[in-house]
Amino acid sequence: MHADLAAAIQIIPRFCRPHHGGTQAGALPHTTRFRSTPPTKERGAALIITLLILLIMTLLGITAITTSSLQEKMAGNMRDQYMAQQAGDSILRDGESWIFKLVTKPVPSCSPSGAERVWDYSCLDVAAQNDTWWLANGYTANVGNTYVNQNPRYVDEHLQRVQEDLSKTPKVYRHFYRTTGWSVGASDYARGLFQSVFSRRSDEFPNP
Repeated sequence: MHADLAAAIQIIPRFCRPHHGGTQAGALPHTTRFRSTPPTKERGAALIITLLILLIMTLLGITAITTSSLQEKMAGNMRDQYMAQQAGDSILRDGESWIFKLVTKPVPSCSPSGAERVWDYSCLDVAAQNDTWWLANGYTANVGNTYVNQNPRYVDEHLQRVQEDLSKTPKVYRHFYRTTGWSVGASDYARGLFQSVFSRRSDEFPNP
């Protein structure tokens, strides 16, 4: 009987923990205990970050709108100035051509008639006159300009005469004239004053 008990004891495997780490062959696996941790409290960090991003995007949008509006105004002002410049250049050509088309040499004065149209430059500085003066005394072109707010106007002035050849008889003079053009653009905020100086010989007039 003792021999049977001893054999039974030898057959039953022994489960024990090894001395040097690892799991001994035939031993039961070690069970791991899990300990639940209490949930942490949320403190609104995601909400603050979202609000900051929204604020930055709003500032960027306002800056883009302001820049676009400013550039549009600048482009409009430049277009208005170019229109005033083109109208002023065209009216200068009209003032010059009127002098060259005259048959009789004009007599300058300080208050010229509609037939003469030529001012004496010593009367006043036409470039310093206001809009009311230009509307009352300036001459417009034959063709109306529908692209500008007001039709451009011009004034012709006689500056001086210079004898060309002292030995010639009869005497020949070269008369110097100045045309001043006044113009506005698509609005009255853009104004322009343009001047050109040219000459015509006295013998070039058919009826001097």
